[in-house]
Amino acid sequence: MVALSEFGSSQAATLLADLQLVLRELSSWSGLCQGQGGLLPPGPVYGAVGDKVLFNTTITPSSTPLLSVSWTFNGVHNVIRYDSSGNTTDPVYRDRVTLNIYTGTLELRDLTLDDSGTYQLAITTAEGMAQQDQTTLNVFERVSSVTVSVNDTDLVEFNSSVTLTCSASGSSPSFRWLIDSSEVTASGRVQLSDGNRTLTISSVTRSDRGPYTCEVFNPVSKQTSQSITLSINYGPDKPAVTVTPQNPVYSSGSDLTLTCSAESRPNAQFQWALNGALLGREGSELKLDNIQTSQSGSYTCWAHNTRTQRYSTSGPINITVLERISGVSLTGPAQPLIENQSSANLTCEGTGSIITIEWMKDGQPLSPSNSIIFSADLRSVSISPVRRSDSGEYQCRLSNPVSSDTATYTMTVNYGPENVSISGQNEVEVGSKVSLTCSAESTPPASFIWMLNERETGETTASYSIEKIDSTHSGNYTCTAWNSVTSLNTTVHHHSTVKDEGSLSGGGGGLSGGAIAGIIIGVIVGTGGVAGLLFYLTKAKTSPRTGGEEGRGNRQAPPP
Repeated sequence: MVALSEFGSSQAATLLADLQLVLRELSSWSGLCQGQGGLLPPGPVYGAVGDKVLFNTTITPSSTPLLSVSWTFNGVHNVIRYDSSGNTTDPVYRDRVTLNIYTGTLELRDLTLDDSGTYQLAITTAEGMAQQDQTTLNVFERVSSVTVSVNDTDLVEFNSSVTLTCSASGSSPSFRWLIDSSEVTASGRVQLSDGNRTLTISSVTRSDRGPYTCEVFNPVSKQTSQSITLSINYGPDKPAVTVTPQNPVYSSGSDLTLTCSAESRPNAQFQWALNGALLGREGSELKLDNIQTSQSGSYTCWAHNTRTQRYSTSGPINITVLERISGVSLTGPAQPLIENQSSANLTCEGTGSIITIEWMKDGQPLSPSNSIIFSADLRSVSISPVRRSDSGEYQCRLSNPVSSDTATYTMTVNYGPENVSISGQNEVEVGSKVSLTCSAESTPPASFIWMLNERETGETTASYSIEKIDSTHSGNYTCTAWNSVTSLNTTVHHHSTVKDEGSLSGGGGGLSGGAIAGIIIGVIVGTGGVAGLLFYLTKAKTSPRTGGEEGRGNRQAPPP
């Protein structure tokens, strides 16, 4: 033990002051252990090697400095101390620390890893109150040199697994993986190991290609690696085939192109097949120029990936090629058709891909009936027997979705003559003009022969005229109508009487019929010619009184 008497008075005073300060500090640390504090904000404090930190206090600055301030490191090493005699700095911290004597705040510069630890603060306020507190400083090396390595970048979808490893310099690093700026989390196929340094993906899919980055951080720094993208080979997926131009069917001679596409990495190779047989054509396009009906069928595209060694086949594309309709003809009987005697067969022919056959008559659809029979393939129509109503224009139309053509045939059914009649005067006066007309229903039109009192007149037209009639023209007129095709004829009669001039007009001095009859009777009676009277009456009874149709008939031979 050293006695104070051994020192001079001034030295003894200085030692006593120092001893009192140490006692106060020991008292402060004892109080700290007892739970006193509040001088420093909650810690810890973080710093980077080479940087500086500021240990702030909660003391409000005033114009009067604190009586004393003391900072120590890990409870053993003095950092800096201030009292009435001035600042005392440990040589280790010389030029590295700055103390604020009003607040007790300490700035520590040029940090090293060895600066990490516990820092204690003890103060005596201007009022003589002692306070103490402590905080922790953690010093880190900044994160740097962040890199990512991968064991394989050329992968096959569903077959391959990949491992990405992140490395970095710096102290206490933490690791985080990002894909397209989103954090990667562990899942069924994704594993994180070695403190998240390693990322492993099993049975990779195309969505796993990235890009990936590794983010490394500690409390004082953060750095992100360069991005890395995985090369994941996949496919081919099921190919899709398009046709240009796109039509339900194509006419022969058309040009069309089939195009095949499939999702694949690397790009798929393509082959083409028709009805399951390879065509020996490669490439994503199949050009079919001047296509023919023999090229109709089901086309498929086969896709192959040389890296994944996988194949995929498209769905079938059905191409239908039709030959255009041409050379349509409609033929019928060459011989004349006679009503109720003849039959008619109409046949429609043409070249090309015939899909639809339509029959028309006079612009209206032709329908089957008891006398109209269609063949099973609709190429012919049979009409038996023919009737006059069957006459007309027949049409046959052959068609398919790319073309059509029509042929016509005109049918004539011959009949008659029928309903033959004579029109004209029954009584005419001498010197008048008489005109008679003979009509008949007939195809072809009938020929006519006129006779008067069974004598030929030489007239062969439908009309018979006499410019100036006389008494010799009285009698029975006949008209015979004859059809040169049906070989049928019909004869009708017409009686015409020639009267004295003026007798039909009611004028002049001529005697009436009654007067004439009286004269005749008087003459007969006067002469006693009873027999003559009887003869006259009998003759009058048997003679026709008026003209008209007296007979008609049909004959199957031409008239004489």
